[in-house]
Amino acid sequence: MKKYLASLLLTIFISTSSFAENLKAYFTYCTFSTPNSGPYIETYLSVVGNSAVYKKIANNSYQSKIEITLIFKQGNEIKTFKKYNLLSPEITDSLASRTNFIDQQRISLPNGKYEFEITINDLNSNNTPFKSTQILTIDYPENKINISDIELIESLSKTKTNNVLSKNGYDIIPYTSDFYPEDFEKIAFYAEIYNANKLLGDNEDFLISYYIETDENKKIIGNYKSFIRAKSTAVNILLKSFTIEKLPSGNYNLVIEARNKENELLAQKKVFFQRSNPKIEPLLIFDDFSESFVAKMSKKEVEEYIKCIEPISSTTEINFAENQLKGDDEELMRQFFYNFWIKRSESNPETEWKNYYKLVEQTNKLFSNQLKKGYRTDRGIIYLKYGPPNTRSEFLYDNSTYPYEIWHYHKVERFSNRKFVFYDPSFGMNEYPILHSDMPGHINNKQWRLQLNKRLGQPIDHDAEAPSYQYGDRSSDYYNNPR
Repeated sequence: MKKYLASLLLTIFISTSSFAENLKAYFTYCTFSTPNSGPYIETYLSVVGNSAVYKKIANNSYQSKIEITLIFKQGNEIKTFKKYNLLSPEITDSLASRTNFIDQQRISLPNGKYEFEITINDLNSNNTPFKSTQILTIDYPENKINISDIELIESLSKTKTNNVLSKNGYDIIPYTSDFYPEDFEKIAFYAEIYNANKLLGDNEDFLISYYIETDENKKIIGNYKSFIRAKSTAVNILLKSFTIEKLPSGNYNLVIEARNKENELLAQKKVFFQRSNPKIEPLLIFDDFSESFVAKMSKKEVEEYIKCIEPISSTTEINFAENQLKGDDEELMRQFFYNFWIKRSESNPETEWKNYYKLVEQTNKLFSNQLKKGYRTDRGIIYLKYGPPNTRSEFLYDNSTYPYEIWHYHKVERFSNRKFVFYDPSFGMNEYPILHSDMPGHINNKQWRLQLNKRLGQPIDHDAEAPSYQYGDRSSDYYNNPR
């Protein structure tokens, strides 16, 4: 199942608005199969009502009109396509609030690999339509047990009259995002298991289990695991939910498995989702730290080591670490530290930690001062976070500037050719706070050259980005041409 947010820039907007709107539509799909008709794709599109352009129609009410085109190709051949208009609910007043509206389509597709193209066009706008292409694989062989894609559910009710949302006696409103904010109390889902009767025999017992695991290391989360015993049929249905009020922020997979009486895995399907729940502390998944390398550390060492991993910690981990240090619970501190490293290297967390600590020791030798250990300084943080720079140019005695350094990285994360400028306005404290960087997430100071030259006490021109020529200032040259 694939999900993404379609965003189209609209130049025509409601006459009472002073700003143009962006059309926002959440699109996702799942694949299923039926014993008689074979595989099909089910598409779900949720349009944010307030983002669409509404126009007056014949009965003097207002309505938006979205054109949807779905194309399925193999090579240069179009195997099937569907083009239709999606109409919003009508409103009688152009100022009235607009509800979100949803569309669902079902299209038969034989097993195979397809290039799936979707185009979304607001017909009340002159802007370029949104278009996206991705690879779609349909694979439901008849000689093995299969599990459909997992459909996440926003709400459901018993079917009174069959419609496009009906499945096995329920009208299912799909949840078209994989993000669950903190106000969501449940994650509900629907899936189908196929061909159990062909492989196991009719009406034979088998197990359907479902659970939530961490996306990073595939560990099952505490009580988020359950199962049902089922009798094999052509199509077995799973319609379940988990309460996620206490599920911490993180990236997870919802997993469904089919197993036989011997507990052998017959089929598995999973879907990714993300949870934001800042009120709940992060999970401490691994509890065998008492027999690990962490057990040999003193309490003072654990406290110090937790502090020195901050440069490579996520925001959630930083907040959690601070709480543990404040709480002074030695066992929880050890558990947190152990979890931190086993999440990064489940096979050998101790080696991963030792390799990092060698870098910490190197950082302390290079950047410590009278007030701070090296890993607490700006240079130390960058050194630990991104590793040693490819070039490090130090300038201690330029005539017009404070002492400064320019660091250059060929590659930082997904970015190329990134630079950091540090300077020492204290002349000798070896603090060197960061003055400027072109790396996203760090201070970007367009007047860094002016500030660097403030040593001579000249006032800063707030409209300028660089000083007039200063004798001996090599900062611009080394910043633009690192060596």
